[in-house]
Amino acid sequence: MAEPSQRIAKFLIVFVVAVILIKSFTGSGFFEAKDHKGKGYYVKIPVGWTKIKKEKGVVFPQGVEFVQFIPKGVDPELVPPAATISIYSKKLTTPIWIEDEFPDIVNSLREAGYEVKDQGKIKMDDQISGWVVYYDQKANVLNLEFYIVSENNLFFKIQYSAEPDKFQDNRYSFEELRNSFKFRFSVF
Repeated sequence: MAEPSQRIAKFLIVFVVAVILIKSFTGSGFFEAKDHKGKGYYVKIPVGWTKIKKEKGVVFPQGVEFVQFIPKGVDPELVPPAATISIYSKKLTTPIWIEDEFPDIVNSLREAGYEVKDQGKIKMDDQISGWVVYYDQKANVLNLEFYIVSENNLFFKIQYSAEPDKFQDNRYSFEELRNSFKFRFSVF
């Protein structure tokens, strides 16, 4: 009869081999994240979407946190995704109120040559946010962006970008992520 330590070792080997086989046959991550916790916020990753790594060489201004999601099965190094969801966040040094700043944001988009299609305000996690839909002719994408500032003076931009003819195809996934947006306590 085998000693208990030998039985444990055999069990562990069989378990590890089984996990490796399952991962290789399914072609997907075994422990794939279903949510994302950023600095000061939490969102659920929409079904059928995955978080991607930052592109090499892309630099953001100091203090800006960035995360991007794309539909599963798309390799952004081979083919640009037809739709993306991005979240930008930054701790502000001075307090602002989005109600005061949002008209300037929309005017800046117009002045930059973007065609603003629609805009408004809505609550996200009990905070007022401003939203805008605009067309970027150079990139040939429609963008839907939500701007929000938390009580902790954290600024967020949540962006959905898609080719105009594909905009409605993934809009539900974006709304799913946006509706799951929750503020979390965070120290920047």
